[in-house]
Amino acid sequence: MLNNQVSEVLEKYYKEKNNDLFLKEAFEPLNLPTEITQFCVANNIKIKPMQFGTYPSEQWYFKIDGYKNNDFEVSYISILTVSKLAPIYRLEHNFEVVNKDPKKISPTLDGSAEEGHSFLQADLDRFLKKRFEKDGHSRMFETEATRKIEGVNFSEDVILFGPDVTQEDILFRDVLDILPD
Repeated sequence: MLNNQVSEVLEKYYKEKNNDLFLKEAFEPLNLPTEITQFCVANNIKIKPMQFGTYPSEQWYFKIDGYKNNDFEVSYISILTVSKLAPIYRLEHNFEVVNKDPKKISPTLDGSAEEGHSFLQADLDRFLKKRFEKDGHSRMFETEATRKIEGVNFSEDVILFGPDVTQEDILFRDVLDILPD
């Protein structure tokens, strides 16, 4: 199903060049479903929208209470990105640990994964999966996200993401470079 959705986006916006439709979809606001907000309030998860401006996706950070015990301190953030071009979302779970090594270079040690690092991140993951599947959304995992799209290129002045366009790029970024900065 995910491959079909990606193919439809590729065809509709990149091959048929439906720029007006792309702009319309990108300018359309996308809000979190009320049930997600309620789940977060009930579980003391703070939500922060992260997209400022116009994009073909919306992104939210979910800050989950960390844990501290003596010198050990860890914090958790989950990042949800939802495409406006197709019913597809990405979810990444992150952690950050204070680095207590006296010879440290970095003040923190961090990591990310597609599975939660804490029980509450795992609960959030299951809740989001259930809620988005109810609306017909598919989750895009890292292996699909990084798959290269042949025949689609970033505009010449876009160097931030490298030369290769991925499935994640065409669903969540302005590869066409037609949205206002």
